[in-house]
Amino acid sequence: MPATSPVAAAPAGRIATYTIQEWLFDHAQGRYDLDLAESGVQFQHLRDLPLDGAWELDYSLDRGTPELRAQVTALYGLTDDAAHGDRDVMIAHGAQEALYLLYRSLLSPGDHVVATAPGWQQAWEVPAHIGCEVSVLDRRPGTPFDTEALARAIRPETRILILNSPGNPSGCSLTEQEWEGVLRVARDHGLWVVNDEEYLLDFSASIVHRYERSVSVSGLSKVYGLPALRIGWAVAPAELIEGMVNYKRYTTVSNSLAWERAATLVLADRQRHLSRYHGLVEPGLAQLRQFADAHRDVVELVEPHGTPFAWFHLNSSITSAEFAERLLERRRMLVMPAEVFGARQGLRISFARPDEVLVEGLRRLSAELGDLG
Repeated sequence: MPATSPVAAAPAGRIATYTIQEWLFDHAQGRYDLDLAESGVQFQHLRDLPLDGAWELDYSLDRGTPELRAQVTALYGLTDDAAHGDRDVMIAHGAQEALYLLYRSLLSPGDHVVATAPGWQQAWEVPAHIGCEVSVLDRRPGTPFDTEALARAIRPETRILILNSPGNPSGCSLTEQEWEGVLRVARDHGLWVVNDEEYLLDFSASIVHRYERSVSVSGLSKVYGLPALRIGWAVAPAELIEGMVNYKRYTTVSNSLAWERAATLVLADRQRHLSRYHGLVEPGLAQLRQFADAHRDVVELVEPHGTPFAWFHLNSSITSAEFAERLLERRRMLVMPAEVFGARQGLRISFARPDEVLVEGLRRLSAELGDLG
């Protein structure tokens, strides 16, 4: 992919196959018994949550319960005035729905969008399906963000810049200097900037505190190990939230009231969940570094910035897609190849797993890398 790759709109009424989900749900399903592909920490169980059998199974509100929205407001350190005036909060069916609602309510045919790759395919396919032109900036994991390339990509019709820091699948975060450059370009052109902050731990560093025309999207799937709750959120200026809420009325209407109540209790007990996160990430990363050092002739670790996964550059005569397929076929093990993220010759490996799972996963990965020689 060149430094700036234009993405054409999908044919009317159609959208391109979502290659990440095709890989996970169609191609790999039933072919593995060990998963180092899922991008969050090891999942939790119902027994880990303080559920109450007296909770009603009624509809929730289209923007989420006041109690959960208040917890998210507090997470960002916003005052009550900011939460109900300049900034507001909506609860979505996962962070991905929040992003979808944003694109559908903010963008119009003819708008121009800038995204980055490797990244989440939704960021370029959904705007293209709306009828937008999309420029995808190629950012090799482990390299600095090219602010000059961003500035060159901007057009008079550019509407939004889509970012993901800390990044999936790269594991990288924008530095303070890079943020300054990116937001200088955004201010110069009056852009909206959305940052997918699913892996952010300290929300005092959120983009909503850095830039006025910004949107933060996050949720409980990745850091908390609770993807089955399908609880995400968006924090944005109130008028933008209103547009997203109205679009949600035509899609999922509301989220599960029971899971919103569970999510409220999770955020009220956030430190316990963060301790669990660190307890999986820190020892897992130590093992991953040892693995990378032992196989440095074949793979190059891109040091992750607080994510529960890491990116490896693959130095091999076969493609990363072929290597991932061999892992499935010969080792019954699932990883994410670069090709599903719009890149090449890379692997995303998740390491925030129980010790016995990670040890066995790295053993199988080592065996397959050894066979490349």
